[in-house]
Amino acid sequence: MGGMREFVQSKKTRQIPGERPRMGQPRTRIGHKLILSFVLLVMVVVGMSGWVLFELTRRSLEWQMRIHLVSVAKLVSTSLSGDVLRYLRPGREHSNLYRTLMGKLQRAEQGVGARHVFVFDRQHRSLLDTDGLMPIGREYPKLLFDRRELERVWSGHTAYSVLFFDDDDVPYMTGYAPIFAGGEVVAAVGVEIGAAFMDTIRVFGRSVLVFAGLGALLTVVVAWLLARTLTRPIQKLVRAAREIGLGHLNQEVATSSDDEIGYLGETMEEMRRKLMARDAQLRQMLGGVAHEIRNPLGGIEIYAGLIADDLPDGDERKQHIEKVIQEVRKLNHVIAEFLDFARPSPPYPQVTALAPLVGDAAFLLAPEMQKAGIEYRQQVAPGLKAYIDAEQIKRALVNLMKNAVQAMRGGGVLVVQASEGEGEGETVIEIVDDGPGMSAEVRERLFEPFFSTKEQGSGLGMAVVSIAVEENRGRIEIDSPESGGTVCRLYLPQVAKAEEVF
Repeated sequence: MGGMREFVQSKKTRQIPGERPRMGQPRTRIGHKLILSFVLLVMVVVGMSGWVLFELTRRSLEWQMRIHLVSVAKLVSTSLSGDVLRYLRPGREHSNLYRTLMGKLQRAEQGVGARHVFVFDRQHRSLLDTDGLMPIGREYPKLLFDRRELERVWSGHTAYSVLFFDDDDVPYMTGYAPIFAGGEVVAAVGVEIGAAFMDTIRVFGRSVLVFAGLGALLTVVVAWLLARTLTRPIQKLVRAAREIGLGHLNQEVATSSDDEIGYLGETMEEMRRKLMARDAQLRQMLGGVAHEIRNPLGGIEIYAGLIADDLPDGDERKQHIEKVIQEVRKLNHVIAEFLDFARPSPPYPQVTALAPLVGDAAFLLAPEMQKAGIEYRQQVAPGLKAYIDAEQIKRALVNLMKNAVQAMRGGGVLVVQASEGEGEGETVIEIVDDGPGMSAEVRERLFEPFFSTKEQGSGLGMAVVSIAVEENRGRIEIDSPESGGTVCRLYLPQVAKAEEVF
């Protein structure tokens, strides 16, 4: 019996009311993880590689620019005499010497393609300036930013500045070279050249970004194809596992993979076959036990009836015998439920009108409802139909309505209503009572076989109901807050979906 309990509990796991099945909870798919992992990996590799290449290229071009600047500045400085520069004083901008030196400086500027060439003394005062905006003796404020570089120049070496951007966001660099007079540095020349290599760097940077984007796109495509190849057999195994979990053991678990996934599929198929064999053995054993118990019970009921017939009506012994007969019939009812649970018959669905079906179930329970003082209301449209096994669903309705009647011990109202469901091709039957409701613990175990809150009962009623509804391709939901009132909803396929469902 322990093995059977474990087996039937596994079949009912997904039908615990108030909870979503664990198999249905949102999960991160392996395909998404693969795509994300590949894209992140490629983006990191491409990003790091692009950044390294970008930096190496920038530094290489900048270094070449610095060498060029220093060479140009040194070339211009050698064309100027420090002794001659000593004759330049403020106010001599119109002298022949000044015009001669400016002409030489401007030709040098054009020859090397510089944007600005200027000469200044150790106090950062202008001596010559190709822009013509700085008269002799005016101090250059911008030289304060190159103080360290100029210290090297005053010691007799060439130097270069860092990269600057002017007001128009155009990059440039400045090269410095000393001008000697009698072995002493008396002035320095500055040569500003636009950093054209920055345009190359920007083009290269855009190329890296484009390459990274194409790499990411290609990675997504490759990862998607790989993920699809990997996840398709996994999805088949998931669907097969769900069917096994629901007790549908007739469908073979087939996988075409020859890797670990294929091995997993073979293991699941072996498990399915063993479960089928175990299920068949348990059902055969339980059916045999039930029949062995039912046979002597039938004899007891017959002989007890004969004894009751022989006793006069006022005899107290006749009342005792009738109680024995009643208990035997209860046992027969329990055994019938046990057989329905252990060996449920396959459904034979057909188009069924729900109004008379619900009416028949209510008619069977009319004496109990009248005795308990329960008012019954039925709200089922005459034309509403479903594609079901009428006998199985009627037994399920009787079971649910009987539970509702027993829950309303002090009387109440029982309402059975049916309508078209929100889902496509569904009919919903609702059994509504105003009983005390259920606790969370009871709701969790409601469909568990052999669980019952009644002092007398097999605990198989709701398990049989859930099996019948599931076999008819429907589902059941229970809404029963502890504050009171219970609603049982049966979702059944409509006529329009008959060919698709079965």
